Amino acid sequence: MEFKYEYKVVPSDLWQVQMYYAYSSYTAIINVICIVSSIALLYSLWGTAPWWLRLLLLFFLSLFTVIQPLAMYFRAKKTLGDIDDTLRLTFSEQGIQVEVKDQKEFKNWAEVQGIVLKPTLVTIYTDKSHGYILTDRILKDTKKQFRAFIKARRSARAR
Repeated sequence: MEFKYEYKVVPSDLWQVQMYYAYSSYTAIINVICIVSSIALLYSLWGTAPWWLRLLLLFFLSLFTVIQPLAMYFRAKKTLGDIDDTLRLTFSEQGIQVEVKDQKEFKNWAEVQGIVLKPTLVTIYTDKSHGYILTDRILKDTKKQFRAFIKARRSARAR
């Protein structure tokens, strides 16, 4: 079985990875506590609070629901910079063929450092800090088959 994908990495792909990481770490606990606290404070104090406290509470709520995600998006955009290359990935039983411009590289499954499956994306790490992001936008109608294929590769690596 072989899966071929050709795409350009866009900031929203990297943003998704960052959001999943942020909300599946200890940071998520703090974020959720702050969001719930700010909503509770807004609800309980809105009628009696002066305008400046209302504004402060709204800012506090937006810090975790709007500002932080926007900051992550702009960081993702900055990280990608002017990269506009088309990435071609071919996944087979033997490994991963990577093509960017005229450069080719092959990684066998033993070289893959990690595979992360999230509801809307798959990240395949080729070393501790680099990997390939495949979102639903890229996987399209092959999502179920590709995820099953990747799960089988992950299980084979664990043995």
